[in-house]
Amino acid sequence: MPTCQLCGEDTESTKKAKIEGAVLKVCDSCAEMGETIKTKSKKSKKKRKKKRKNRSKSEQKVLANNYGKKIREEREDRELTMDELSDQINEKTSVIQKVEQEELKPDQSLAGKLSKKLGIDLYVNPQVTDYDDTSDGDSRKATLGDVADIKN
Repeated sequence: MPTCQLCGEDTESTKKAKIEGAVLKVCDSCAEMGETIKTKSKKSKKKRKKKRKNRSKSEQKVLANNYGKKIREEREDRELTMDELSDQINEKTSVIQKVEQEELKPDQSLAGKLSKKLGIDLYVNPQVTDYDDTSDGDSRKATLGDVADIKN
């Protein structure tokens, strides 16, 4: 049970009131001595969950190995300078330069801008291959030990 902070009486409910400059939780009778402060009821906020697309490995796309060359060639075919391209997609010229030299991998946003402006697809479907060791006649999938460099 809540207790009045002014008179000390146990009460069913308390109200916030400003009495002599102090904000206190008080009972109904003590609340009349000051100015009652209206409290905002807490509305339950629904948390939005970001929907994440779970794509199977065959649907996931990876950045093409020669993305820098693709971008440079398409930019040159359209007779655009790096400055002109960077202005058109609202990016720094140095970012375009680093992407073309493959020193910087473009994020989804930048790749989308470049793809839209230049009409190229920077992402490709990966080729999924299973490792088969048929030396002993058994067909099996690769394990970590098969591909890791083990140092003694």
